Amino acid sequence: MRVPLVVISIFISSLTFASDSLLFNEIKNEKDWQKVVELAKAQNKLLFVDAYADWCAYCHQLDEEVYTNNQIIKYFNDNFINVKFDTESEYGAQLANIFGVSSLPTLFFITEDQEIFDTILGFVPAPALMAYGQRAVDDFAQLPILEKKYDDLIATNEEKLDLIRILENKDFERAAEVAKDYISQLKLEDLLENVENLWLVSRFENHLSSAPYRYMTTHKSEIIEAHGIDEYEDYFKTIYNDNLQLAIKYGDENLLYQLIREVLPEFLPEVEIPEAAFITKKLYFGQRRNYQKYQFEVNSYMNNHVAEDSKVDFLFSNGLEIIEDQEGVAMLQFAANLLTQATAINPTHFEAAALLGYAKGLLGDYDVAIAQIEKAKTIAQNDEQREMADSLILAVQQMKGS
Repeated sequence: MRVPLVVISIFISSLTFASDSLLFNEIKNEKDWQKVVELAKAQNKLLFVDAYADWCAYCHQLDEEVYTNNQIIKYFNDNFINVKFDTESEYGAQLANIFGVSSLPTLFFITEDQEIFDTILGFVPAPALMAYGQRAVDDFAQLPILEKKYDDLIATNEEKLDLIRILENKDFERAAEVAKDYISQLKLEDLLENVENLWLVSRFENHLSSAPYRYMTTHKSEIIEAHGIDEYEDYFKTIYNDNLQLAIKYGDENLLYQLIREVLPEFLPEVEIPEAAFITKKLYFGQRRNYQKYQFEVNSYMNNHVAEDSKVDFLFSNGLEIIEDQEGVAMLQFAANLLTQATAINPTHFEAAALLGYAKGLLGDYDVAIAQIEKAKTIAQNDEQREMADSLILAVQQMKGS
């Protein structure tokens, strides 16, 4: 029996040839997803997952420039179950929520247990995607071997480091457990000979009471001689950032001031420390919503560290920062007070005068706000500033109308 040409045509058009583009399984429902998961289990492969949307230009760029690369096509078709889902489809939105997609494109390597093995955020060219893919394949194959060696107490230090690196994306708690065990056995020469050990302790033993931190602070010259000043300072920058987040999270003011006293001087010149300390305290008190101390720090720094000819800019920038980042009547009133001081020092400062009007509007003083912005408009120096004033007046009018 002769097969109709139309059937042959439909069959041929449904195929994806390796020479044309990477072969993907498009996920539209739960059944499609379970099918690719079962394929991953049967073939002992990772899922390579592309989360996309039709409006995403970089997603199309991946299709046109990366998934048509012959090396990518061969390697990924051979080593992964390749999957795509539209994050704006009904089921795709569910998957996006499950896997925490927050930007596009997002690419995942996912295990048969539906756990994220590694993540790539944004567009990557073909060579970079190939490197990610090869690392994922190697790490996926090595992980059970390394875990067994570690459990059997026969893993070398290099194997432990590889195990920690792989686990960091897949199972951070397990990675931290292995890292803690590894770090507890480190000796002085280990930190001097291998910079990777330095960064390991910065990730897993970075609290200021830890033995590695105390070692770093008491052996500065040896560390710098072994790894250079940049590595030394970068270590303390990491310590600063991580511990500031901990201080904010737990409301630990002792840790805040310890960071200012001990950590900032390790990576900043002395002349930059007062401003860095000020910014650190603003971040802490602002996020902890301790507005009384926030206001005290702003006033104190201005009175003790800001030159007279710089005060207007300081007042304006801090007023703007509060309006953009902070909430509540007390902070808005403080911003208005700062901007009032700025306009008193320099009545021709358009930005401060206009922003003062906007702050008044946020506080509900609509008529005063509009009058203030109209006044600012009279000192505008160009069309752009006049348009800005008109936009602010419109914004206040909309506040008033609502």
